[in-house]
Amino acid sequence: MGVVENPQDAEAAATQRGVIHLVTAAILFSGLSVLAKLVGARVPLPEVILVRSLVTVAFARGTLARGDIPVWGQRRTLLALRGLFGFVALACYFYALMHLPIADAIVIHYIHPVFTLLLATVWLGEALDRRETVFIVGCFVGVVLVTQPQALFGAEAVPADPFALAIAVLGALISAGVYVMIRELRSTEHPVRVVFYNALVASLLSAPWAATTWVTPDAREWTILLAIGVCTFLHQQSMTRGLHMVRAGRATALGYVQVLLAMLAGIWLFQEQVDLVGWCGAAILAVSAGLLATDRKPIPPRA
Repeated sequence: MGVVENPQDAEAAATQRGVIHLVTAAILFSGLSVLAKLVGARVPLPEVILVRSLVTVAFARGTLARGDIPVWGQRRTLLALRGLFGFVALACYFYALMHLPIADAIVIHYIHPVFTLLLATVWLGEALDRRETVFIVGCFVGVVLVTQPQALFGAEAVPADPFALAIAVLGALISAGVYVMIRELRSTEHPVRVVFYNALVASLLSAPWAATTWVTPDAREWTILLAIGVCTFLHQQSMTRGLHMVRAGRATALGYVQVLLAMLAGIWLFQEQVDLVGWCGAAILAVSAGLLATDRKPIPPRA
């Protein structure tokens, strides 16, 4: 006689698989962020967006073809809106990345779990339990200590470009809407189709913009741009699959793993300095994100 699997155990296992996808996405996103920082010294932002989007379109279309999966899907308007919002959020993020320290740009971008929690509660009927809330608060405290905003830490903090900061916060707000849309699309749309739509819309919107500022990349820059495209496809596929398995608020909070990776990248590659307070914040962030990632509580029924 076969063993009947407990439905709650099955849901918990699915959640853990989703967590693995999301942590993988965070690692890939950190990699693409470093590459974008490297190539952005000479290659304009719209050109970076265009090339990475075209590469992602090619990979996503090929994946759909190999799996004999229909390209256009059922909820085309929402898929297109996800692409539009994703493009604007990406433009905001890359602008901030090129005008702020890499750790600051990624950290500000990852304020979006707070906004995602609110949207997911209203739109999707998803709410966090107390344990998850504590873990996310711990992550946020770690973020504040790592970034040390001037308003909280006084005049010694290095002032940043106010416009770049505003763009970074706007990108975080729009990103929250993107994550909730992806979560909403999970019932009808294949994850790779969601990735395909996002990249296709970004390609169409960035092409005329890139044409006005085009700088012909050299061999090294082409290599980096193509690597950004590959990282983007793998990141978006992992992120979308993870959001199909993990609640939106918790899923986006797992992206805080990127803060630690970004901080290390800033130290090793860009000679950015981290003081004792920043290291304490990194430790709090690592523990909180680790607890959030290993919590096996299953996804509750949608309200």
